[in-house]
Amino acid sequence: MWLRFAIAAVVIIALSGGATAVVATNTVKKYAEDFFPKGAHIKVAPGVTQAPPYEGAPQTFLVLGSDRRAKAHNASERGEPHSDTILLVRFDPQQGQTSVLSVPRDLMVNIRTPEGAYYPSEKINAAYTLGSRLKGVDGGSALAAETIEREVFPGLKLNGIIDVNFKGFIEVVDTLGCAYVNVDHRYIGGGAVGEDFSAINLQPGYQKLCYNNALSYVRFRHFDSDFVRVARQQDFLRDLREQVNPEISQLDKIAKAVGHAIHSTFNDSNSELIELSKLIAFSQGKPLRQVHFLTTNVNAQLNGGSYVTSSPQLEKQTLENFLHGDEKVRLAPASSSHAHSSSHHHHSAPPSTSALGLIHTTGESEAVHAALNLPFRVLYPTLQTAAGSQQTVRAYALRNVQGELKHAYVVVWQQNTLGGYYDFEGTDWLSPPLFKNARTEKIGSHTYKLVDDGSHVHVVGWVSGGVLYWFTNTLLEDLSNSQMLAIAKSAQPLK
Repeated sequence: MWLRFAIAAVVIIALSGGATAVVATNTVKKYAEDFFPKGAHIKVAPGVTQAPPYEGAPQTFLVLGSDRRAKAHNASERGEPHSDTILLVRFDPQQGQTSVLSVPRDLMVNIRTPEGAYYPSEKINAAYTLGSRLKGVDGGSALAAETIEREVFPGLKLNGIIDVNFKGFIEVVDTLGCAYVNVDHRYIGGGAVGEDFSAINLQPGYQKLCYNNALSYVRFRHFDSDFVRVARQQDFLRDLREQVNPEISQLDKIAKAVGHAIHSTFNDSNSELIELSKLIAFSQGKPLRQVHFLTTNVNAQLNGGSYVTSSPQLEKQTLENFLHGDEKVRLAPASSSHAHSSSHHHHSAPPSTSALGLIHTTGESEAVHAALNLPFRVLYPTLQTAAGSQQTVRAYALRNVQGELKHAYVVVWQQNTLGGYYDFEGTDWLSPPLFKNARTEKIGSHTYKLVDDGSHVHVVGWVSGGVLYWFTNTLLEDLSNSQMLAIAKSAQPLK
């Protein structure tokens, strides 16, 4: 159970990035056959999916990350397949956004097969395995979709299903050339016996992850909850989406790699590839809104197992938010007075510091030591959360997209024991992909680059003195927008 949402992200980006070029080459049919080979078509019962022509209306897809082998056609080949990622992606041109919702794999549901077999109080990821036993690998995708529509989100209409496998991830990432990722803290751990691609050894900071490192990062599970792993996968998608733009010369290789990676409900027709590409291509440059699955208990115990539980009311609320929510970040009105005061009193905390749960930092000496290796001015926040503790200060070098050597540093605080790390960073690389589609907002006398996630700020950045600085929330966004802005504004040059 190693596969994560990153695989689906690469596939989606490969499709959207190549959309314009595909149409321009007049070889759509060839690419359609490569992207969606006949042997990889998922057959589902009537009504499970609806695929209307693309006319600008929202469409919703189910993305399953599985350990299905690339060439396996039934459940007995190299063991039973499992689904470790269950993700809903909604492309909504009307709202001008893309929404993603992860269904917890440990969510307790009742599973009923088309033949009438009944499995009460199962984890929802069991639907994929049970369906594969009965009707081969593709039967797993179908039963997973049917269970979601019947047991979790009655009224949900899926427009397609994508099942992505392990081998495909390695091939597609290899083809696309890696991805720059904001690694939030130190990741280290050895691979288990018989478990490939699980060893990891990553330092915190903004860096290029390739092949096994990318897979190990998104599948990392030690000391994390399922919700933290899902958040890391979605963060990987956010990073990846801003930088993958395949050239026409890569399309042949990309199309074949994607075709090997996925099974789907899509047909190998010209019109379906064009319509799907147009729909997905709209997403690039638009906000990526992460919707949280509402639960009653994330560690319910039953017969020796741990389950996530919800209620019909909470599931209905989750679905409504996923389908129709349109949260926007609003910072300036609530923060303008603080911005004004901080711009004139650099060394004094805003009046609301204690009310925000912030205290003065104490780890400046470690940052001073790291600054000796940097060719630019180092800023350091004078505020941190009261619950946070400084973990690491690291100066390092990296190469930008053009291969030029750049310098950077990162300061890491741990907010809690469940994936709760937030970071302050600086670099002389002024245009990393992280901020490619960030929106700008002037607050007080400063102009900030904001990377939003629905109603939350995930990253606050700004340029000063030829250096880009930014402050990143935890994966689960434990810090409020007001805390994010206050800490970012508190950054001062080292003494």
